[in-house]
Amino acid sequence: MTVKTIYQSLLPEVKQNLQESAKKFSTAKRLKYTLMSKSLWYELTIDELRDLMTYANLNSWEMSAYSFMYGDNIISK
Repeated sequence: MTVKTIYQSLLPEVKQNLQESAKKFSTAKRLKYTLMSKSLWYELTIDELRDLMTYANLNSWEMSAYSFMYGDNIISK
């Protein structure tokens, strides 16, 4: 059994938004590769989470504390 990376676990709409941003911005492309290298949500830094929210068009005011802490509504379990 292989362990999924965070990038592979992203919900389809989140992944699509990130892919579109990666075509435009080098920082988003770098974030994409970072997400490909990590498999557990808690490995993300605050800066990486902030970048994910920016480049995947996620609004912090629409997210619960569980979204920040565990990736709810961002990644599939």
